[in-house]
Amino acid sequence: MRRAVGVVAALVAALVVASGVALAIGRPTSGHPGLTPQAAPTTAATAASPTTTGPPPTDAATVAVTTPAAPLPLPVAVPAGPPPQAGCPPAPPPPSTGGGHVTPPWHPALEVPDADLPRAAPPAPWAADLGAIDGKGMWVWQVPKTEGGDVDAIVRHAVAAGLHQLWVRVGDSQDGFYAVQTLDALVPAAHRAGIAVIGWGFPYLYDPVGDAIWTLDALRWTGPAGARLDGYSADIERPSEGVDLSAARVAAYLGTVRAGAGNRLIVATVYPPTNGNWFGTYPYHAMAPYVDAFAPMVYWECTDPGADAAQAIGRLSSLRPVHVIGQAFSLADVGGRVPAPSAAETEWFLATAERGGARGASFWVWQSATAEEWHALAAYPWPG
Repeated sequence: MRRAVGVVAALVAALVVASGVALAIGRPTSGHPGLTPQAAPTTAATAASPTTTGPPPTDAATVAVTTPAAPLPLPVAVPAGPPPQAGCPPAPPPPSTGGGHVTPPWHPALEVPDADLPRAAPPAPWAADLGAIDGKGMWVWQVPKTEGGDVDAIVRHAVAAGLHQLWVRVGDSQDGFYAVQTLDALVPAAHRAGIAVIGWGFPYLYDPVGDAIWTLDALRWTGPAGARLDGYSADIERPSEGVDLSAARVAAYLGTVRAGAGNRLIVATVYPPTNGNWFGTYPYHAMAPYVDAFAPMVYWECTDPGADAAQAIGRLSSLRPVHVIGQAFSLADVGGRVPAPSAAETEWFLATAERGGARGASFWVWQSATAEEWHALAAYPWPG
């Protein structure tokens, strides 16, 4: 295992030596769901992707399929069952000494009252191309910490890993849509390599219509040569992250987004549908009428990644197609399991997701993924 990790680390290092366009922007202060704290590519025509009912979309970006020149061998054989998990269960936290101060999460100062929210209404029929969420992907949070902000290096690494999409943070309730410079550089380069770019943002839902405005700003962004995002994903967080979450607020937000987005791809990034979430108050059903797919955050720590993925796909696919998000980070900074997931865990998650009918699988987060996780992701032969 150490030798395999060393080989892939050397390969990745070789791929990112050349200099490229460096970006020094991105909002580093707020994270992602549930986490406080060698040859030229070969290009072929894409096959048509299933759509929702209605006329075919007229505004989707054209993205070709790109295949890495030589796939890596798997670091380990795909497990036949749940693999061992180093560091589980995590060590208990040290006893508290008292007097600690916990800073509450940021949220907007003003809340639009429920009575002033737009009334939820069924959306007009639309037809979104879901092809951008097929296959393998990776999430980008802080651009300067992602290959040093070097767009050429990001794209080369993504191609080497056989990625079909990048999920890139573009806005939030605090700063609105702020990613013009990032997208101007990254989207055309990614599209030339056959990689889709899906923007994602963090709506706090204190003002759902205001959140929809900056979301639509991102979807209406047009870059060099007419480049556009291939879709948008709303990160729907819990109140513990500062969000004013309710079925009415999420419906007002997503309903306004859908009304302005037309045929564009809209994904809801959601908490996994565990029993507590699925049978509780987390508003999956309020989101479903307005989105094209769900992307559940399956961060397993010490549970079975395969079982967690299967449950998420089985439940959410009753509402919309599913693209699962796996764990590529350590939970040490929040007192959880210290080792990041192994190659075997990553492969088991991917294999179960593929078998269960997920359209694709991606991982949170690029800047924390280990060489071992990158190797497993790159080598896993997701079809298509």
